[in-house]
Amino acid sequence: MAFRRESGAWAVCEVSSQSTGYCPDAGSWTAVADSLDAAGIERPSGFTHTVVFRRCPACRRLNIVRDGDFVCVFCDGALPPEWNVDGGHL
Repeated sequence: MAFRRESGAWAVCEVSSQSTGYCPDAGSWTAVADSLDAAGIERPSGFTHTVVFRRCPACRRLNIVRDGDFVCVFCDGALPPEWNVDGGHL
């Protein structure tokens, strides 16, 4: 998350879903927006850069999906279209 000063107040100018510790789904934007709104911080309408995470069902390795290619970079297994990264298994 990157901030800027605007009219004497802080505003978010960039926010990404990239977090290899948490691996959030793109749908987590609502929680981010709610938090920033509650703090009274101006924000963009969504992630300015969305990272798509998936766990490979075959080898269990964590992947970042690039260019819409839902194939595991470690074993070439198919990655599911739905978010499947459970924090308990990182």
